Amino acid sequence: MNTQMTQTSLLPFPSPRSNDRLIKLRDVEHILEEYFHRDSRPSRSTIIGWIEDGTLNGTQLGRGRNYYVYELSLDSFKTKLAAQNYEMAA
Repeated sequence: MNTQMTQTSLLPFPSPRSNDRLIKLRDVEHILEEYFHRDSRPSRSTIIGWIEDGTLNGTQLGRGRNYYVYELSLDSFKTKLAAQNYEMAA
């Protein structure tokens, strides 16, 4: 099994839902930058709120209780954001 990390720090931890990987919160912030205007990018606390309210599926791990987002959840969220942007542009 390949355990090498990619540049977006994907962790090879399996989730309860198949082999979904976890992405560090700081990397989620960078990934979402392309979907939001510079002046309206979500803050770290906003992303944590999305995890807590179920908008994004994520978890806290480790001694520091750091937040991580499941890759499939983030992909689904990005798809919804792209569709909304497309509808607004039309």
